[in-house]
Parts: sequence; structure tokens; C-alpha cells
Amino acid sequence: MPASEFDLDLLLDERFGAYGALVQQFREAGVSAVPDVSVVIPAYNEASRILPTLFSRIDHFTSRRLSHEIIVVDDGSRDSTAALVREVSRRLTSVRLICLPSNLGKGAAARAGVRNATGALVLIEDADGATPISEFEALRAAVEAGADIAIGSRQPSEHTRVDRRLKRWVMGRTFALLVNGWAVPGIADTQCGFKLFRSDVARRIFALQRLDGFAFDVEALRLARELEFGVAEVPINWADVAGSKVNLVRDSLRMLWDVLRIPSLVRRSLQSESGRPLPAAAKPLLLGGPESHTGR
Repeated sequence: MPASEFDLDLLLDERFGAYGALVQQFREAGVSAVPDVSVVIPAYNEASRILPTLFSRIDHFTSRRLSHEIIVVDDGSRDSTAALVREVSRRLTSVRLICLPSNLGKGAAARAGVRNATGALVLIEDADGATPISEFEALRAAVEAGADIAIGSRQPSEHTRVDRRLKRWVMGRTFALLVNGWAVPGIADTQCGFKLFRSDVARRIFALQRLDGFAFDVEALRLARELEFGVAEVPINWADVAGSKVNLVRDSLRMLWDVLRIPSLVRRSLQSESGRPLPAAAKPLLLGGPESHTGR
């Protein structure tokens, strides 16, 4: 019998003598239903902002009778984020907490969350709740219409409103021009933290995704493009929330470096998956030491 296969009834029979009542209970129990949606929230020092985000999500899904799980991935926070979410999870079973051993980065946290998601749909969003959860319905409609991925877009629309500080808007548009010209043409807003995936698509992409930092969104969308997944860009309402952990100078430089190496990084990931040998020239240069493999 291949190592990946097993005969469950045979294994249960072997244990019946020692655990007869429990084995019987296991056999009679029904298989838990797959949640309609898994929400993955990377969080770093978000104790002051995450509670309204959690409650608004639970309220929305419950009112629409959507089964759900909310996975908060604490990225080595130094504040009480993990303790707060742990306490919520003790009282609300739809909330789950994953703690990374140190501050590995938003990309690493997103990967860990997707790996543990069990829902039919996977929503990756920011902890600040800048996007109203009601916008989930627009993204879900796009997926139900045939898209593999639906991403929130903070682009002007007659039906949506975006409140963003001028400095962040200018930096965001500059970054978008680089992304469109180098890594992911045709998508106006790759960095809005509100993206919905079909579960099989999320697992495929994040099994290949490697960047630990904020540019993980760009890498994920480049992988989606290379794998020929359909991406729908959906205008949404969005409001800047005070308390961002992004350093516009330091993090922008790191994101710039990451974006420049995304095409070669994605090519290597796809070649590695297919089993083809990699030429030495394909290896990207790394800035600041080797990337961590924890949480991937």
C-alpha cells in the first residue's frame, strides 16, 4: 500500500480492543462540513484594532448564514494581540489563532493562514478592517460568476468611496506603476488588503509563493497570471485606518527590491514545481540574508 494511502477501517479494528467506545463514537460521528469561507488575517501588533474587525466579520457571516472560520495569524507581535485573540477564540469557536515564532513578515503570515484554511473560499484581508466586510459580497459574486480570484480595488468608481491620505495615495500610485510595468500588467491595485480565492486556487498559489514581506500580494498575482487563473478586480469602499505598521520609506524600499525580483522568483518556483532543473543564473540575489522557511 502506498505511503499516502491507508485503510481506516483496518486501523480502527486494530485499536478497538483498547479504545472500543471511542472507536464506535468515531465511526458514528458525521464528517464536519466544510466552512463556506475562511478569513485569513495576518496581524502584527494589532491589539488596538483587531477586535472590531473580528466582531464585524462574525456578525456579517452569521447574519447571512454563511459558515465560517476566522484565522488570525499573529506575526510575532510584541503587544497583546495574541492574548486578545486567544481569549476571543475561547468564547467564539469560529475564531482560530496561529502564532508564528517571531516577526517573519506579512507574506509568511498569509502563507501560514492559507495552509490551515478549510473553507470553500479563502479571504485574505488586513487586520485594520479598512474594507467594510459588506464588500465581501461583491467579491463573492465575481467568483460565483467564474473568476478564480476576486481582488478589492481602491480605484475611482461612481458606486464606491475611498478615503486615503494624499501621501499614501502618491506612494501607492508610484508603486502601482512599477508593478504594472514590471510584474503584473493590467491590475490597477495589487496592494488592497482584501482578496478572495477559491480554496483550491489559494492552496496552489500559496504553495508556490515565497516572499515574506508586503509584496507577497504582487507575487501571488504574478503566480495567478502564470498559472492562467482568472482574476477579477472589483471596486470597493475603503477608508484609511490610523495605526498602520507600514513604514513608507523603509518598507517601500524593501517592496521595491522584492518586486524587481518577482519575475525570476516566480519562474524558479514554477520550474521547481515541474521538476525541471534550474540554471544557476536563475537564482535571485537576496538582500539581508536568506529568506526564512518558517510558516511556508
